[in-house]
Amino acid sequence: MVHANVTTLTGRSGAQFQFMIHPRQQRFVARGGVFVLGRAEGADRYAFCYVGEAADLSIRPFVNDKEACFNAFRADHVFMLDEQSAARRAEIVADLIAAYAPSCNTI
Repeated sequence: MVHANVTTLTGRSGAQFQFMIHPRQQRFVARGGVFVLGRAEGADRYAFCYVGEAADLSIRPFVNDKEACFNAFRADHVFMLDEQSAARRAEIVADLIAAYAPSCNTI
């Protein structure tokens, strides 16, 4: 479900997570969080290619060795969830990867 600049992603466990939607080029503050890269596929529809987490989102963790995969997927949005707990970020990432099987997580 998508509303304005917020969307709800549901993990394999059934847990729901509220993500803010931003253009891929968006700069972020130095906070921890979970991020999902995806592309718009029409009105309020997105496809996802990667789920990850970082302790400091200002260092652009989604520009790394998988950037070629992100570009081939034509990722144009990043979905952000503020989460300071490293353990909780890891749980959320695992739950979302199990639900969506994003292609860039598997290479």
